[in-house]
Amino acid sequence: MAWPKTPLRIRTELLIGGTWVDISAHVLNRQTVQVSWGRTDWSSQVSHSKCPLAINNRDGRYSDDNPHSPYYGLLGQNTPIRQTVTTPAGLEVYRFHMEVPEWPQRWDLSGRDVYVPIECAGILRRLGQGAKPLRDSLRRHIDRGRPLAYWPLTDGEDARHGTEIIQGSQPMRAIGEAGSFYQGQPNWGKGSLAPWLEPVVELPQETIGLITAYVPPRTVTAWSVDHVLSSPGPGNVTQLNVFDNGARSSTVPQVEWDVVEWGSGGFNEVQLRIVERLEDSSSTALLATVSNPGIYDGGAHHVRLTVAANGSGLAWTLYIDGVSVASGTRATGFQPVGRITYRWGTVEGGGVKTSPVGLGHLTYWDQNAPAAAATWRAVQGHVRELAGRRIERLCAEHGVTLQVHGNLDHTPPMGPQRPARFLDALDAAATVDGGVVHEARNQFALAYRTRRSKYNQGI
Repeated sequence: MAWPKTPLRIRTELLIGGTWVDISAHVLNRQTVQVSWGRTDWSSQVSHSKCPLAINNRDGRYSDDNPHSPYYGLLGQNTPIRQTVTTPAGLEVYRFHMEVPEWPQRWDLSGRDVYVPIECAGILRRLGQGAKPLRDSLRRHIDRGRPLAYWPLTDGEDARHGTEIIQGSQPMRAIGEAGSFYQGQPNWGKGSLAPWLEPVVELPQETIGLITAYVPPRTVTAWSVDHVLSSPGPGNVTQLNVFDNGARSSTVPQVEWDVVEWGSGGFNEVQLRIVERLEDSSSTALLATVSNPGIYDGGAHHVRLTVAANGSGLAWTLYIDGVSVASGTRATGFQPVGRITYRWGTVEGGGVKTSPVGLGHLTYWDQNAPAAAATWRAVQGHVRELAGRRIERLCAEHGVTLQVHGNLDHTPPMGPQRPARFLDALDAAATVDGGVVHEARNQFALAYRTRRSKYNQGI
């Protein structure tokens, strides 16, 4: 006999201990297997999929607290479950791929009918539970890149120092020029880089000071130090100082790299200097001058210094807003970073007004730093990013598998990514394109169908 007179074979499996186990014989046929999937009642958003099942538990194997169960310790919250149906042609088709949120135990008065009524749920249920707004685009980019040390400087107005969040290393502390902790104090949590980035530290007007932290020694073949600033200029002078771990002996110098941001007076440039200190002497050299760097307009700008071993010497590159603006080599031996300092001077002089400077995201990378251009895109909130590519990137950052139906490059561009919950950020991108974010059937994943892919589909 053929379908529909002969029922189709339905197979239900649980992922137990890393292996898919067929439990079809234990699924009770007390009700029609119904899968709720997609949008309901003209909803603007896709609801998470559901499928209620009743599992025979007379032998207690599906009791998660039963030590005599062969699955003891293997059944828990969000155990993966999937179901397939075999067509008359012998083709196995997925009905759903979900999770089991909980394992409630039920029995009748006689105690003979023991079962577990589960409600399988799709990935959207878990992604939407208690979700906090995502970190801003730059913070997510840096977190994913796994730097050696990272001071976001987004600690809030009640902070007294900038916490290092990767290794729990020494925080960034403020010290006045005279060494007092009460001179040149920054305004924590009051600085602004861009509307789509979290508030950072403000280096206030009419002050001189520095923030500094020591870096734990690491073995690297190259390093990069980033910072992001918002300096309206003119009148402001800021300076990144990176000290390496050189011994400062009679033969091995300690090297100080100075990225000087001159927005003061008639200057409109960025300088890179190197100071080499031996035991009894020191020397200073100007390595590069970048005129009209375009970073003194009050917007957010990214500056990176990269130094790499180059034979017995080293090679250096200075990046501004993702572009290499100067590079060269030096005969000095390469050393990892030992200390990072950021100085500022916003004191009016010569009739030139000063203004507060926003500073954030001091980052120390090894040789595996992301491209400076990629970090600059994150600083900009990924502005002009295609809607489909934004969905793809957000899922990758969130560790969520994404299936794509259509061409992501045939989706419209978007503005800066602002802080929002993960699913809300996906829906915003889908709305711009006119596509649909939904759950995949054949794996525990999200899927995205672009607007163009919805046209001229087969029946």
